[in-house]
This record gives sequence, structure tokens and C-alpha cells, in this order.
Amino acid sequence: VSKGGQVVETGAYHLELVPLKEAQKTHLDFYLLKGDNHEAVPNAKVTAQIQSPDGTEKTLDLAYDAQGKHYAVVLPDNAPGQYQVKMTADVNGEKVSGRFNFNQ
Repeated sequence: VSKGGQVVETGAYHLELVPLKEAQKTHLDFYLLKGDNHEAVPNAKVTAQIQSPDGTEKTLDLAYDAQGKHYAVVLPDNAPGQYQVKMTADVNGEKVSGRFNFNQ
């Protein structure tokens, strides 16, 4: 089921972050799946708290991509180094979160 990203299993949820690098930016695809059969959860409010290599932090809201069955956002930052990412999903009032990182 893995999309090739980092995976965090938390309770009934499978969280996976897949960074897709482009020249001037990085697309972040986030999969929020539930249960043994990994059903996509389409109605969550998903935010990413991102710490850049220089220590600056920003919070981005992700939009649901129904076709790809994942949440997505563009990180308008291409500084080299390691990015720390805390993904938080609010699923009908239930908070689900996971920590990820990626190098650019």
C-alpha cells in the first residue's frame, strides 16, 4: 500500500508523506488512510507545520485531491537541507498527527 514515502502508523490510521521535488518548489502529498483496508479519509482538515533547514517555521493547509485520494500542498521553499514536518489531521474532531522529515 505504501506510496514510497515515510509512514507513521497511529491507532487506526496510516499516515504517509511523499515529497515530490521540482526545480523551485516541493509538492507534499499526504495520505491519510484508515483501518485494515487502508481506506482514504477525504473529509479531514489537514495542516503541515514545517521547519525549514534555517529554523524558520510555517504552517500550511492541505487540500484534498479526490482523484489522487490524498491531501496536497506546495512548499514554496527550495533551500537545501533537512525539513521537519508535523502533519496534523482533524477527522471529525479526532486529532491524528505524525512527524516526518525529508531532505532537499
